[in-house]
Amino acid sequence: MALTVAQLSTQIEADLDWRHAELAVFRELLILDAGNSIRRNVLFRGAWAILYAHYEGFCKYSLQLLAEFLQGLPDCAALPHSTFLFVHDKKMRQAKGLPTSEAYEFFRVTVEALRAGPPPVGSVDTKSNLWPNLLDKILIDLDLQSYGVVQSPVMVKTLVSRRNDIAHGQKVFIKDLTYYKEYEQVVSEIMYSLALAIVDRASRY
Repeated sequence: MALTVAQLSTQIEADLDWRHAELAVFRELLILDAGNSIRRNVLFRGAWAILYAHYEGFCKYSLQLLAEFLQGLPDCAALPHSTFLFVHDKKMRQAKGLPTSEAYEFFRVTVEALRAGPPPVGSVDTKSNLWPNLLDKILIDLDLQSYGVVQSPVMVKTLVSRRNDIAHGQKVFIKDLTYYKEYEQVVSEIMYSLALAIVDRASRY
């Protein structure tokens, strides 16, 4: 069943709420647990890993919701070229492997038929790490690049890199609460900006 803009907005808002509630719990624990104890180091490592998880998790969830919303459009006429290619990515990739004559017919005839039909649900692939350049590509695919979702790509890159170090068991410690909160703020800004961008873009179809 196709999503309405109101349903899209409600689901995104609900997802934001539980993620921010969980981040708030970690922040409170870090504030209350002063000192340089092993416990505090563990809390920081856990908080950093969770912060990344919510960054990637929210981006993938909300962007996939937008992809599902597009399925409710009557045809692909309103889709920007990048989004048309995104929703039909699988067919386009398959066509590249066809014999020359079949590929010619596909791009001459079938593509126009695809434009006249409703969009299928595209798959948002954040791969194993949602680096800022990958997020930028997905934003372009879904025509969200003009909303300025990622304002601090260098910090996002650091977030991903240090999360990987922690996930791979390396001895990486984040001991400064102010430093951690700067990254939490960046993630919050991305999530809220993305939420607003998705709802606004959906409302324009």
